[in-house]
Parts: sequence; C-alpha cells; structure tokens
Amino acid sequence: MCGIYASFGLEAEKKVFDGLKRIEYRGYDSWGVATLVKNRGDGEMKFVVKKEVGKLSDQKNIKFVESKLSLGHTRWATHGGVTKVNAHPHLAKNKSFALVQNGVVENYQEYKSKLMNDGYSFISETDTEIIVGLLEKEMENELDNDARNNLSASSFIKVFNKLTGRNTVAVLTRDGRIMAIRDGSPLVAGKNSKGEFYFSSDVLSMSPDADEYIVIQSGQMATFNSVDLSFNVVDIKIGKTISAKFIPLDHKLDLANITMDIGKDCYDSYMLKEIHEQASMLTNVIRDSKPKFLIAAEMIKNAKQVFTLGCGSASYATGNTAYLLRKRGILTLTVEAYEADSYLELLNSDSSNSVCIVFSQSGETADTNEVAELMKAKGVKIISVVNMPGSTLTQLSDLSFMLQVGPELAVASTKAFLGHVLWGITIADILSGSKINDLEIKINEFEYKLKEWFVNKTIQNNIKRIAKKLIKYEHIFVLGRGNLYYASLESALKLKEISYIHAEGFSSGELKHGVIALISKDTPVLCLVAEDKNKANMLSAISEVRARGGKTIVIAKENNELYSDWIQLPDTNDYVFLSSIIPSQLMTCFMAVEKGYDVDKPRNLAKSVTVK
Repeated sequence: MCGIYASFGLEAEKKVFDGLKRIEYRGYDSWGVATLVKNRGDGEMKFVVKKEVGKLSDQKNIKFVESKLSLGHTRWATHGGVTKVNAHPHLAKNKSFALVQNGVVENYQEYKSKLMNDGYSFISETDTEIIVGLLEKEMENELDNDARNNLSASSFIKVFNKLTGRNTVAVLTRDGRIMAIRDGSPLVAGKNSKGEFYFSSDVLSMSPDADEYIVIQSGQMATFNSVDLSFNVVDIKIGKTISAKFIPLDHKLDLANITMDIGKDCYDSYMLKEIHEQASMLTNVIRDSKPKFLIAAEMIKNAKQVFTLGCGSASYATGNTAYLLRKRGILTLTVEAYEADSYLELLNSDSSNSVCIVFSQSGETADTNEVAELMKAKGVKIISVVNMPGSTLTQLSDLSFMLQVGPELAVASTKAFLGHVLWGITIADILSGSKINDLEIKINEFEYKLKEWFVNKTIQNNIKRIAKKLIKYEHIFVLGRGNLYYASLESALKLKEISYIHAEGFSSGELKHGVIALISKDTPVLCLVAEDKNKANMLSAISEVRARGGKTIVIAKENNELYSDWIQLPDTNDYVFLSSIIPSQLMTCFMAVEKGYDVDKPRNLAKSVTVK
C-alpha cells in the first residue's frame, strides 16, 4: 500500500520527491524523505529528514538540499494515526540509519513488548518502529566495532527473518549504503548511464530516471554501496549471492505506450480523462495478444477445473468472466480471495490440469497473489491479466497478458476494469467459435459508437443533471441482472469509493427477497437494463420500486414510462456490460466533483493493495 523511492546521484533529494509523486497512488496519508548530507561543522554525514501529513503533490516551493543519497516514503496508514511522527522514514536513535517499510509486521505486538521490557522507548505508534528497535538491539550485540556503529547486512537479515507478514524494508545507512529486503511487497532497482542508482516500488515510476532495471524477488536483499558503486543481490535464506542481470527499462514493456501522455490534458481529473480514454483503448487489450488468447482458450477448454480470482473491481470482472464461461458450458468457480481456503480444498494433490484466471491492475495485490501462489504450488496453471509491467503476478504466471490500456493514475479503477471485462468477454467468444480478427473489428466498431456517445452534449449534460440530484442522498441501490449483475456491483463500488455514498448492488431477482423492505418514498435506485431476455424481469423490478415511491434512474438503450430518469446507452447491443458501466463511472465522478471531493485520490484508499 505504501510507496518507496531511493536515489543515488545528482539532486538525489529532488529525484526522490519526484519519484514519490509518481507512486503516490500507493498511499497519500503522509510522506517523508531522509537525505544524507555532510555536516558543515565536522564534515560528518548526517540525515536531514522532512515529513508532512497529507499529499506530497500538494506541497509547493520545496527547498532541496544538495546530496547524492536520499530515501523516501509515501504512507497508507496501517498502524498508528495519520501524524507527522508516524510518517516514514524512521531514524535510529544513534542516527546511523533511516528506515522505511511497505507492508505489515503481523507479530509486532510480541516484539514491542520485548523491546519495552528491555527499556526501549518508542516515539511513534507504528509497527515500523519495531523494526528500527530490533535493528538497534542487534547492533548493540555485535562484536565488531564497525558493525555496532554501522548496520551490517547480517544484522539486517537476522532481524528481517523475525518478522511475519508481507514486507519490504529499505534502509539508508550513514556510511552510504542502501539496503532493501523484499518478502511479498514489490521492489525494483534501476540504474542509468550516468552511474546513478534507484530503488522503487514499481518499474514505471523509475522511467524518467533509469535506463535499466531489475526486479528484486521475494526472499532477496539488494545492496547498493555509494563508496565503491557496487550492487549485489543475496538470497537471505541461504546467503548465496545471485547474479544481478539488469534489462533495458523498455524491454518487453512497450514503455512508449505505457508512458504515453500522462497529463490531464483538457480534463479536470485523471479519472475523467481515463473514463474518456476507454473509447480509444479497448482494441489494445487484444491487438498484440492474439496468439496468447488462442493458447489461453486451449488451456481453459482442456482444463478439468477452472477458477477465476481477483479483489475489488477485479473480482467483479473475474466474476463476470466466470459467468460467461459457465454459459458456454465450462464449469468455472469464482474464488473469493478472503475465503480461499475453502476453494483450495477442491484441489487435488496434482492439479496440473486446472487453470486459474487472475485479474489485477497492479499485479501486486497481496490477497490475490497469496492465493495465486498457493494454487501454483498445487500445480494449477495461472493465467494473469495485469496493467503494470514487471509485476509479481506476471512473474509467477504460466501465461501472462498485459492490458495495454495505458497508465491508470486515478486510484479508482475505470479503464483497467473495462479492459479486464473485455478480456473475459473475448475469451468466452473465442471459446464459442468466434474468430479473433472478427472480434477486433467488432471492438473497433464499438469504440466508434462510444466516441459518438461521449461527444453527445445532451447525454453528458443529462448525466451531470442526475448527478447533482443524487448528491443529497445517503443511500443508493443498484439493480442489474444476467449480463449486468456484476456491472451493478461495480457501479455500487464506484459510488462508495468516489462519492462516499452508501451504495449496494443487487440482482433484481433479489429485490423481493428482502431488499424491497428498504425502498420508501424517493429512495434512489439505479437500474441497468439490457436488450436481452432479462429485460422483462428488470422492468418488473423497476415497476415494483416505483409502486413504493422509489426513484428509478435507468441506464438503457431506450426510454420507458417507468423510468424516473433515463441515461441513454450507445446505439449498440454489443458489449452492453461495457457501455452500461461507463455512465455509472461518469455519474459518480460528477457527484464527487459536486461534493468537492478529490476524485483521483479518495480518502482512505490506495491504488495498489500490497497488504492483507
């Protein structure tokens, strides 16, 4: 959930500030930077620490110090309130190192008690400071005088191995080393032709600074020494040095496409821009992956068991994929990552003929990856679909797809979600006998319809009008059915995430089984209606809501006297899930703007959920 960025080179502190801004989507409760500078008085190296609560992107006129070494962190709070004291980096009491963490120390209470009994005093409420305390105690026990004053690699590894949970911990030492250990939470290192060196929580964030990168794997420690410019990677379990092979930053990453203009252009927010980009990026999902789609179709068709897996918005995309596969006669189970143990019981000791389709925007979602790792260990073949290069999920997959929808900088997923849904629709169509080239043409035609819809001012102004009406309500219900059931769940999630309104999505078939008790005069109910066999049932549900005084806001191709308000869909029956979700995205975006909220960085959320 948090972001780490470290730099060695000219203007190191400024590079870290800029790097943290690029990964601020990982957490923006608070931020901090520790920079190593030479003391003017005695010439000794010392740390200058800057910390603040709030978003780093809101900071203006920052004065940077001259230095070649800096370590920074942007925080999503897990332990301890959002305060300046709890912000990272945390300094050792003897000022010999600064430390940042991405993850959760699950056994922190045990070690906090032990440290306090030993007389250690804490200044923060974080689990991170436990690591600092353990390292300082370990340094005190070192026999070597240098190791007592400067944190050694062996002490770092020894303490890290005491921690439980998924963590990445990085330290900047007073003698000029950057050491980082990864166990679950992502970590990459990079360098450029100028001899500068970087560490980050993702590959894309280093693209302005580094030419080459290496992904640090779980169970590895990477060390950069600014004195002799050496870099090495060690397996912390066996103590063996691993060959560090850097690759060009754009190698197999299509970086030109991924880092295409990431400004807001003429839009007021990244979210609004990314919603509009959906009209021109859908073909990217299949264009460069046609052979892989055919391989995936064969894997699914020949599998004894098929599972889908995802969290948040991705879970609704995988749920819809499973629904479509079942309609094609392929028994597919949607795995709830939080209750995965019950699904894992379904796996045989040899499940090499089972397949799990895994969706994740970042490829670093902790709950998702942990289940994927367990399935992989049981022999299940993993097919992953992600939007970020160099991810953990991609590396553990048997077959991996890149969505290629471009960077998604708003925290709430829009175009990555649509890309995942389209992937599921496409694989289901291929399994039904459709030709992938014909599907590409079909998607192109759909994009053209979407572009026409987006420039229709009457439709756009109508959505804004409805959004203004809805902001006064505390509760909204969303109904869908069949192809649009999971679209209703995603629409409700967007209302929660961005406009902070309590919203619940249901199948319209559930209305009479309890939900209707909550419908009273003027209760707003958003309804998604497709031109299919479920339309009659949806109209019946809408009529029942109206009979009890509820207000129905209906997203459909055609108007009906039962609708209190109507949002017109693009003039196409194809890809109705995709066209139904876009008005919901726009509506919740407009509602949040009307309320004065930050639509790109909603409260309490982070783009990449790397803790459980």
